[in-house]
Amino acid sequence: MMPPKRVSFIGLGEMGAFMAKKLVKKGFELTVYDVAEKPVKELQALGAKSAATCKEAAETSDVTIIMVRDDPQIDQVVYGENGVWEGVKAGSIIIISSTVDPLHCQRIASKGEEKGVKVLDAPVSGGWIGAEAGTLTFMIGGDKGAFEECRPVFEAMGKNLFYLGGSGMGEVSKLVNNFIMAINLATLSEGLGLARKAGLDSETFINVVKVSSGTSWYAQNWELAKEHVSDYCQGRKGALWFAYSKDMGLALKLAEDVGQLVPLGGLFSQLDPFRFFPGVEQSFYDYGPS
Repeated sequence: MMPPKRVSFIGLGEMGAFMAKKLVKKGFELTVYDVAEKPVKELQALGAKSAATCKEAAETSDVTIIMVRDDPQIDQVVYGENGVWEGVKAGSIIIISSTVDPLHCQRIASKGEEKGVKVLDAPVSGGWIGAEAGTLTFMIGGDKGAFEECRPVFEAMGKNLFYLGGSGMGEVSKLVNNFIMAINLATLSEGLGLARKAGLDSETFINVVKVSSGTSWYAQNWELAKEHVSDYCQGRKGALWFAYSKDMGLALKLAEDVGQLVPLGGLFSQLDPFRFFPGVEQSFYDYGPS
């Protein structure tokens, strides 16, 4: 089976623009679409073509990658006027790299079967740093044959590829990973508050945590943790806002959908997780996102 060469990319935000640039540099015939002109022009300067609509992007490609913010935006891109659904052809593949509800991806995949279109859910981990470096982790669900066909596309953008099973399993993996990350960071925040109250210096103690059994990804990336928490507590919609305000909600919905008790997750959703984080002097509920 020949790997796909014609790829379209819809959604050139902080992550998507870097991912699309990697595809151009790897020699794919790329068509891009975004409502903002600046990232489109940047991709055009690198050799990509631009589409006037999502429909046009899909009808000119073998693979259409969607990287937008949330479920409503996915619906608009796929089912809206001049959307992907109007342009996609039988035999092509849609890749949803947004972090969204697994059931949503499963419904789109089911509709895709009626059109002869394969739909993969392939959310990513690694942030804009991983997107720029081409080292993203892809968590992939859907038809395995479609995944193998798209392997060169994924490898152009990422370093770690995990095929996890049927439709929706990529999204399940991403949501559970972010569920764990969120609780880890809340625990780190509370532990640092305890250490500081008992007389330890937070910046010194974090170096102990980094090389001890209490470590975590955010402990290992301490400067980034401080940046993310600062953004979150000031209401800026950065990486941590999405993990806490969007992805955690989706993870709790997933738990309800499958009938799994998640007591820590339920408690977490009622707490102020960063009240004791170094540099945060008051509850984020007083001035953070509503």
